[in-house]
Amino acid sequence: MRKSLTLLSIGLTAVLCASSAQAQFFKGKVITMIINYGAGGNADTEGRIFERHLGKHIEGKPTIIVQNVPGAGGLTAVNQMGLGIGIREPNLTIGFFTFNPIAVLIDDPGLRVKVDTFPMVAGLGAYYVAYGRKDAVPGERRPQDIARAKDINAAGYARNSSHDIRLRLMFEIMGTGHKVVTGFQSINAVNVAIEQNEINFMVSTTPGYETQAYPNLIQKGIAMPFWQLSALTPEGKLVGSDKLTSQGIKFFEEVYQDAHGKLPSGPKYQALKVTDNMSAQLARIVAMPPGASREAVEEMRRAFVSIQGDKDFLDEYQRLIKMDPVMISGVDAQKSLSDSLKVAIADVKGILREAAGLNE
Repeated sequence: MRKSLTLLSIGLTAVLCASSAQAQFFKGKVITMIINYGAGGNADTEGRIFERHLGKHIEGKPTIIVQNVPGAGGLTAVNQMGLGIGIREPNLTIGFFTFNPIAVLIDDPGLRVKVDTFPMVAGLGAYYVAYGRKDAVPGERRPQDIARAKDINAAGYARNSSHDIRLRLMFEIMGTGHKVVTGFQSINAVNVAIEQNEINFMVSTTPGYETQAYPNLIQKGIAMPFWQLSALTPEGKLVGSDKLTSQGIKFFEEVYQDAHGKLPSGPKYQALKVTDNMSAQLARIVAMPPGASREAVEEMRRAFVSIQGDKDFLDEYQRLIKMDPVMISGVDAQKSLSDSLKVAIADVKGILREAAGLNE
C-alpha cells in the first residue's frame, strides 16, 4: 500500500483547473529543474526521478531538464533563483531544493533572498539518520559509546547549513569530541571519504541512507548506524521512520539515555529539535521563482498532485529511493513554511547562530 501523505487543501480545486490556454503555453517548451546539490547525490537522484516523469503530468507535456547548482550548503541555487540570475522565464523554472529553513531563522548573510516569497509547488518530508565508521568509537562499538569518542571527524556541506548545525548540536549535546570537515558537494562524495577513512561520521536523509550508505558502507561492514533523528509532536511524543525503527535503529534521545542515564534537555537540545521538526515537514521543497504567474504555479501544483498516482513514477521512486515519496501539496507546503519561520525562541536562535559561526 502506498504511503504517500498528500494533504489536499481547500485550494486544490483551483489547482486542478488548468486552462486550455495554459496547455498551449507549456506545449513545446523546456522547463529547467534547478537542483541545489551536485550530480550523483541523493537530492540529484530524487530530483531526476521527478524530471523523468513530471512532463506527462503538465498540460502541453513540456520537456524537463535538470541543472545542478551546488554550493554554499545549497544556498547558491536558492539565491540565484530568487534573484533571477540565469533565469530567462520564471514560468519555465522550478527549484528542487534540499531546504535549509535555519538560514532564515538565524538571518544568515549567505541567504540573499526571502524564501517565503517563492511560490511553493510541493514539499517532501524526511527523517535523518546518523551513521559512521565502526572504528570511530571506542569500546564495544555500541551507539552510546560515541559519547566517549574524542576524534570524530564528520562530513559537512557548509558551516551555516542546517546539516552542519545539526552535527555540531548532536555532538555537543552528546559530549563527543568532534570536528566537522565542511565543503562536501554531495552524499556520494561523503560516502567515498568514509570508505577511505578520510572522515568517519555522517548524517543523511533516510533515502540517502537506504540507497547509498546502507549498500556501500553498512552491508560491507565498514560503517554502522548510530541513531535516527526524530520529530517531536506538540504532545511531546517522538516520531520517526518506521523502517529505521524496524531495523533496530534507536532515536538520538534513546542513545543519549543509554550513554548518560537520562534524557537530553536544555537550550541546545531545543535547538536540535527545531531543526529536526522542520526537516520532518520540509526536507525538500519544490518552488518556482517569485515572478512566476499564478496560472503556471497552479499547473505545477496540479502536476505534482497528479504524479503521485503515476505507477511508473512510484515504482522507479521505490526502486531507487527504497521508500515511497512523502509529499504535501503546494498550498500546505506554503503554510508549513510560514509556520516554521515563526519560531521566536531567543536563546534557541542564539544557539543556532553560534553553531553556524555567525556570532564569532
